[in-house]
Amino acid sequence: MRDRRLICLHCFGAIDPFTGFCNACGKHMGDNVQTTPDSMRPRTILGGRYLIGSTLGRGGFGITYKAYDTVLRRRVAIKEFFPRGYTRRIPGTLAVGVSDQKTAKIFNYWLQAFIQEAKVLSSIKSMEGIVSIYDFFLANNTAYIIMEFLDGVSLHRFILGRGDRLQLNETLNIMRPVLDTLLLLHQHGIIHKDVSPENIQIVNNKTVKLIDLGAASLYKQNVSKPFFVLKKGYSPIELYHNGSQGPWTDIYEVGATIYTCLVGTPPPEASARAQKDTLVPPSALNIKIQPVRENVLLKALAVNPQDRYSDVDLFRKMLYGDFLPGT
Repeated sequence: MRDRRLICLHCFGAIDPFTGFCNACGKHMGDNVQTTPDSMRPRTILGGRYLIGSTLGRGGFGITYKAYDTVLRRRVAIKEFFPRGYTRRIPGTLAVGVSDQKTAKIFNYWLQAFIQEAKVLSSIKSMEGIVSIYDFFLANNTAYIIMEFLDGVSLHRFILGRGDRLQLNETLNIMRPVLDTLLLLHQHGIIHKDVSPENIQIVNNKTVKLIDLGAASLYKQNVSKPFFVLKKGYSPIELYHNGSQGPWTDIYEVGATIYTCLVGTPPPEASARAQKDTLVPPSALNIKIQPVRENVLLKALAVNPQDRYSDVDLFRKMLYGDFLPGT
């Protein structure tokens, strides 16, 4: 068993006990790692085996950590259910608390949904386009999902690195596996409901994976959930009013993501578009895109769900169809 005090929190290599420097990455054990005020403290041991390292991200539904499985000796990512605005860390502990009974009711509802959907997703073994789930458990008044660690960058950061915009062909190459993955999820009755550049990971500049399934719904069970985390520019109108949700919900978010890749900014917020639609087509911003393909994109971005595509396979075929010149 490795001495946990001598595991580097940056790369999980071995720290020289005499110099304090990591033999693998060269960083000192005293160097700070990324964290947030709500995060578990680095070097915390979770579940008796997981060494917490840096905080990878803070989303609407939780906090994701880079961690090390001291039993299997591998890097993992850990998602802690910690919905923004509804929870707090109880001082001096790892425990998660809520402010009042009403908040507790909502929190517990989503906690059970989080666990249920983790079970469903972990049972799907052949889906290469989503992060693999190794384990999940309850502790500290909340839940944790143990996932494979993806060494890469988010599409959001990838876009920033390319000067805020991507070319059409590059965008379509990145989004094709995302659509393939969503089609498989939908066939299992699951909608993602949080597709955005932050939740698309480009792994080692090759594989594209869809992450952060905390908002996912088993839509075929017709369960109406109180959706309390919205992402401006990406969330469709039905998530604002708890309307009917299905594949068309993910299609809107994919459309918004493609729009962001091409234009450099997301579409106007859906609630504002419902009052007065100010969405500017990419071609009006001098973005090179075929008229037929642009019409497909704009249909995916229709405010009214009934005006969108309701099937990912059809949307995918229309977006990548051979009838378009230059595809």
